[in-house]
Amino acid sequence: MNHVPRRIAAALALASAVAAPHSAMAAQRLHGTVLTLLPAKHEAVVRHDAYGDMPGMTMVFRLSPGTDVKSVHEGDLIQADVDDAGDPAVLSNVVVLVPAGISRPLPSHVHLLDVGDAIPPAQMISQTGKPFSLADLRGKTVVLAFIYTRCRDPRMCPLIAAKFHTLQEKLKGGPFHLVLVTLDPEFDRPGVLYAYGAALEADPAMWTLATGDPQTILDFDARFGIIPFPDEKVGLIHTERTVVIGPTGIIRNAIDDPSWTPDELVAAARSAADMPSNPVERFDLWLSQKAVALCGNSVAGFSGLLDLVIVLAIFTVATTVLVRIARHLFSESA
Repeated sequence: MNHVPRRIAAALALASAVAAPHSAMAAQRLHGTVLTLLPAKHEAVVRHDAYGDMPGMTMVFRLSPGTDVKSVHEGDLIQADVDDAGDPAVLSNVVVLVPAGISRPLPSHVHLLDVGDAIPPAQMISQTGKPFSLADLRGKTVVLAFIYTRCRDPRMCPLIAAKFHTLQEKLKGGPFHLVLVTLDPEFDRPGVLYAYGAALEADPAMWTLATGDPQTILDFDARFGIIPFPDEKVGLIHTERTVVIGPTGIIRNAIDDPSWTPDELVAAARSAADMPSNPVERFDLWLSQKAVALCGNSVAGFSGLLDLVIVLAIFTVATTVLVRIARHLFSESA
């Protein structure tokens, strides 16, 4: 959780523990997408989110002897415990959260929203118990995402919430508002959201945690392609989406890759508000989104400009080596 003060991280962990007192968290828990399986070596190539001190990246992992390679497939979204003592690191207790190719259809009455669409005026309730609607925020640029307070993994919903804390600090004083809508409206009532927000030092004047009538909230979530479904082992399984809404209520950006950085979102929000913004951060975010759009979720977590520079550097070195080899072979044959 880069840029998040230690006390916020500690408070967030405490809030998660209170929301799910009976859950046991592994010290090193990984979430990622299986890109390639190497059955002969009992290994897998996984594009993973950050865990512990390890940043999000693509790595080769050895699967523990108790893991059935046939139970895991390329494209699966997995959760696993990580043992970094060996080389490569070992994954155990592998759980497939979302099998490859699985998608959940939207309810027939729900229209999926995308960039260019207007935000619907759903009636919600804020963490302070007051009526709330996104229509109330016209004139402000809004950053919207989805979480639930009983999320059992601090590297998932709590990570998004922690990034929002950083956004609150970086966007303070501007025409911006942050909104987190619950995925668990039956449990996440205003009092629960207020306590969760207090742990994050959320300022209700700038940051709303929203709930409401369960059907209304779940229909609203579904309009962004997010349809949570319960799993007794992991809680709610759901996709991620962070949305930037312009001052007129029109969606300006929709980000499905959860590895965005606060600086990238600040640049996107300032651009949507027609304010000066960092072009490098905007380009980095755009490049990450295009990578996911072209290659699918197998590259979720692509770090944009940095990864592009690395790929180009590798390509340049490899090309140089091949040219030199070719010249050497040609000179010998001559």
